[in-house]
Amino acid sequence: MLIAVDIGNSSINIGYFTKTSLIVQHFDTIPLKNATEYRRIICKFMSQNHLEKNIFNVIISSVVLSHTSVLKQTFKDLIGKEKKKIMIISHKMNTGLRFNIHNPEKLGTDRIAAAVGACEIYEPPVAVLNFGTATTITIVDKHRNYIGGSIMPGVGLMNESLDMGTSRLKKISLRPPSSALGTDTTDCISSGLFYGTAGAAERILDEIEKQTGSKFKIIITGGHGTAMDKFIKRHHKLDPDLTLKGLKIIYEKN
Repeated sequence: MLIAVDIGNSSINIGYFTKTSLIVQHFDTIPLKNATEYRRIICKFMSQNHLEKNIFNVIISSVVLSHTSVLKQTFKDLIGKEKKKIMIISHKMNTGLRFNIHNPEKLGTDRIAAAVGACEIYEPPVAVLNFGTATTITIVDKHRNYIGGSIMPGVGLMNESLDMGTSRLKKISLRPPSSALGTDTTDCISSGLFYGTAGAAERILDEIEKQTGSKFKIIITGGHGTAMDKFIKRHHKLDPDLTLKGLKIIYEKN
């Protein structure tokens, strides 16, 4: 079994790849726990899903440096004396991609994993729309060159900023609106968050396609990906576990 760990700003997602299935565990990134507590949470989930008797290797992607060493230690403790590998991904590994960008060492490893998953599963040229804490667009051309993308605040961050930055607009429950035309303050905020984010993402894609002269297959993923799915008008695929699948592919390549 392979365990793929995606440590994001809002949630930690762990994919357990057995011979026949993928089982996914989610829990909040904040607050940071110690290795003993993470081990308890993971062992309980593995026991509930009858995974505890499997021998496993581990691959980790992290954009939260404070958590990386703690989760690595957690899995070292779980592996014990077994000589199994814990892999931390970076742009220097064999990913099947070439990074045609400035400072690839600063690129979020979750974006690398999602790009690899999109290329291997759906074939390039691809655009990955990851609706998470941030809304990111990742572009890989037909030659598997990672050529760049875009970053903007995610719907959750925008929701929080309205609450913090205004006196009368309060944080709302993140439920997709039934209409773009809001009839009260809550509906108006919801419309702005969901339709606004979708419109911004599609406008950015329009401009990238003009600049590159390419048309991209669009893959949607991320914690808010399922909620955003119906707001993207362009033809696309929804793959909530794309990053975890990409981690598995990177592990196999290395």
